[in-house]
Amino acid sequence: MTEPENYSAEAEASSMDPHDWGRAMALAVTRLAEQLAPGDSEDAHASLVGRDLRLLISDDPAGVRITISTGPIAGS
Repeated sequence: MTEPENYSAEAEASSMDPHDWGRAMALAVTRLAEQLAPGDSEDAHASLVGRDLRLLISDDPAGVRITISTGPIAGS
C-alpha cells in the first residue's frame, strides 16, 4: 500500500507569547492549503476541511516556528 503524500508548511512568529502567534498560524495554514489545492482552485481552504493536521511549535531565535503538516513532522 502506498503512503499518502505528506505536505508541510511553516511560518515564524517574532514572539514567544502564544497570544501573538495568530498571524504565523494563519500564514502556515494558508501555505499548506495552497499546496493541497488544485492549481486553478479559488477555494484553497476547501482542501483542508475535514482533514487531520499536525502542529509543531518549536523555538526560533526570534520567537517560535509554527509548522503545520498533513502527516508526521520531521524532527518532532
